[in-house]
Amino acid sequence: MSNQRPIDSATRLKLARESRGLSLRQVADATKLSVRTIEALEGNRLSALPSGIYRRSIIRAIAIEVGLDPAQLLREFSNANPDELPPREDVTIAESRVPVRESLQRVMTIVGAIVPLAAGVGYFAMSERPVPASAVLTQTRAADAGRAEIVPAGGFVEPPPVQRAVVITLTVSSRCQLRVVADGREVIGRTVDAGETLQVELADEVLLSGDNAAAVQFSINGQAGLQLGVPGDPLSIRIGRDDYEDFLVRH
Repeated sequence: MSNQRPIDSATRLKLARESRGLSLRQVADATKLSVRTIEALEGNRLSALPSGIYRRSIIRAIAIEVGLDPAQLLREFSNANPDELPPREDVTIAESRVPVRESLQRVMTIVGAIVPLAAGVGYFAMSERPVPASAVLTQTRAADAGRAEIVPAGGFVEPPPVQRAVVITLTVSSRCQLRVVADGREVIGRTVDAGETLQVELADEVLLSGDNAAAVQFSINGQAGLQLGVPGDPLSIRIGRDDYEDFLVRH
């Protein structure tokens, strides 16, 4: 039997970087993060990283740079450090459990009051009024809809689902470096001045990087986004079609 212990996620991250011949500085420059941040992650010191979605974004960015699966690495860090990196679904359930329960209780109360009243009104209305001929004709046509002789030759084709457009609006509050990459295409990569705005349509993913996270504010379809960091923090965020709602301010 082998006495070798399994490699933890932090060590696996460091080995992946070294196997690619990348230094801490090279990874830091590529991800727009500090060397200290990468050292903290490789040392499994998650408490030294910004909390919330920023911590998850840092792990994703570094994993991609060293050739690891970001989703798998996030799960490994979360399993090993549940207090420092709780599973995203647990956070969502904790936030929504009370409002959902209260909403269901209100809905059930309203339904319980309306159903008996509606049933009584419908009974007396149907018993006193004759059924109009047009209603009979409508029911007959509905019953005939499944008959083979009236089905179109090409059959019934359902229209494709309409995908809702997702637009990210970026606003810059102070002069900073900003790079925006949408689905592999660089939208902007330069020094931007205070007051500049930029709209980017989110198809698959949008990557934001820069030298001052606090200088960039954003909204998605008009709903305010979370703060991206404190003044002086590097900006390195991925907003995906599958998780963009995690970046919105919850009311």
